[in-house]
Amino acid sequence: MAQNSRFPAWAWWIIGAITILAISILIFSLVLGVRAGQQQVEIQRRQQIGIALQRATDFQAEGNLQAALDEYQKILVLDASNDLAQQGIENLLALAGSGQAPQALPGSPVTSVISATTSVSPLDNPPLSAAATEIAPTPASILVTYWETAQRAARAGRWQEALTNLLLVQQTDPTYSAAEVSDQLVAAYVNLALEKDNTDNLEEALALYDKALALQPDAKDIQRERDLIEQYLDVLAYTGVDWQLDITRLQELYALEPDYRDVEQRLQEAHVGYADQLAGEEAWCEAQDEYNQAISVASAPEIVTQRDLAQTQCQLASGATPDDALRDDATPLASAGGAQAPASSGGPAIGRILYSSSDAVSGRSQILSVPVGKSMPAQTILQDAAQPALRSDGARLVYRNLRSDMAGLSSFDPATGLQLRFSIYAEDALPSWNAQGSQLVFASNREGDRRWRIYVMWAEENGGTETLTFGESPDWHAGADLIVFRGCDESGNRCGLWTISSSGANAAQLTAAPADDRPRWSPSGSFVTFMSNARDGNYEIYTVDATSREVTRLTDSPAIDGLPAVSPDGRWVAFVSNRDGGWKLYAVPSTGGEARVVAPIVGNLDNFLEHSLEWVN
Repeated sequence: MAQNSRFPAWAWWIIGAITILAISILIFSLVLGVRAGQQQVEIQRRQQIGIALQRATDFQAEGNLQAALDEYQKILVLDASNDLAQQGIENLLALAGSGQAPQALPGSPVTSVISATTSVSPLDNPPLSAAATEIAPTPASILVTYWETAQRAARAGRWQEALTNLLLVQQTDPTYSAAEVSDQLVAAYVNLALEKDNTDNLEEALALYDKALALQPDAKDIQRERDLIEQYLDVLAYTGVDWQLDITRLQELYALEPDYRDVEQRLQEAHVGYADQLAGEEAWCEAQDEYNQAISVASAPEIVTQRDLAQTQCQLASGATPDDALRDDATPLASAGGAQAPASSGGPAIGRILYSSSDAVSGRSQILSVPVGKSMPAQTILQDAAQPALRSDGARLVYRNLRSDMAGLSSFDPATGLQLRFSIYAEDALPSWNAQGSQLVFASNREGDRRWRIYVMWAEENGGTETLTFGESPDWHAGADLIVFRGCDESGNRCGLWTISSSGANAAQLTAAPADDRPRWSPSGSFVTFMSNARDGNYEIYTVDATSREVTRLTDSPAIDGLPAVSPDGRWVAFVSNRDGGWKLYAVPSTGGEARVVAPIVGNLDNFLEHSLEWVN
């Protein structure tokens, strides 16, 4: 009785149910394992059949009928009812009947089989039966049969069958509809290559594309698909072996076709893998850069966390205090193309210049940061981005997003990696912050009439937007509610630089030259710098006094001097120029004087009007 009280009936029921459930799970797992094993065997069997079919076709095209028959026989061992193998054997017999001698080994089984159709003499043997006659038809009927079979197979999408019969046509009579046969062979090779590509048999796909190109060497679309596969195979070869080389290959492939297979994901993983390796070697600053490169491909919280840890270690190793990547005293993230700012002698030595340019290899736009007056390399901040504008507290960067799925204005928080999308129109450009860091002004021709307008919006996702006036290239005063822009009066006359408040009030003309463009306030608001290509025949840099309206010319060069930005202390004006044949950053005193080189531009500015500068602390 005591035992029964310790184990009541309901407990035995539960134990029994649990035991049955455990047995059921075990049996179910065994069944799944068996099925998985069967599926794997079936996959391997199909792969072997596919390889044997391709080899049989190649041997047949070379005239090696014995080897082709051996491959077909291997297929029938794996799949006794395989139609392609059976037809292939019939085609071999038909070839033998047409008088084409196979390359068979004496005494082998195929020798006796094919000899029965080639060595029979009507003097020694009775007439062939109807069945035997079908095996050895006339050469003309053989060609028609091959050709018609190839057409039916192609229409049905049975490209291996179509290829086999087209090769038989070509082998039986190379002059038979030669151009059309060649074109259809190319189509068969390409479609078979696509099938192999879709099933990840990339080596076979590559070989098939090569055969198509042998027939049509100038087919650029085929060459492109073939090159993509070859580059992707190179990527696979270096993955996990040589991260730097893998990243280089992936960047080349990503520039050629960003959406190809899983290239974007692999590029991010390669940057992370290399960053992890560098972190393991305590090369923290280099690791930080690689994490940032991974974030620029696609942001992920775990990568941001790893980047922040590497950044902290990098700063500790260099003796710097923790700070965000855009501060002047922060350790540089990484070299972009190896370009460094020269140490300045008598030139500016304050802050950093943010700028956008086009990558020389990929053509993608990028935002970089370079310290002023220090021999330190430029660092890449963002990819697929242009026209940077940093909020006064340095905690948020707004920019023109050039990703096709994120077109418009976006923001980036350097400390967290957080990215927000502020607008959804690809035409939105040249953003600028208000003094409080709560609103943005920008220009866009997003409307149906394609006229440029100035808009003001709240700096948040889906923030409210208001139309201010017609105009371009706005810049918000650093300490007052006053926006300078390129525009005209309400009647479309008196064009030049204008100022206006964010409510649309107090519009006033600042300059009277319609070509004056890209105005930028000085920090104190005492003057505005701008560029113009009409005042002196080519793009030069100027300033205009905000009170007296007096214009001063700062540069004098037959080359392009453009995209001005004022230093945080108001003493210098930065600009870009190609005056010595290559694009560089220059700075000239805001009161006039000698222009000095700040740093070479990483990338190019062939379309320099799509870019801009920002000089920050």
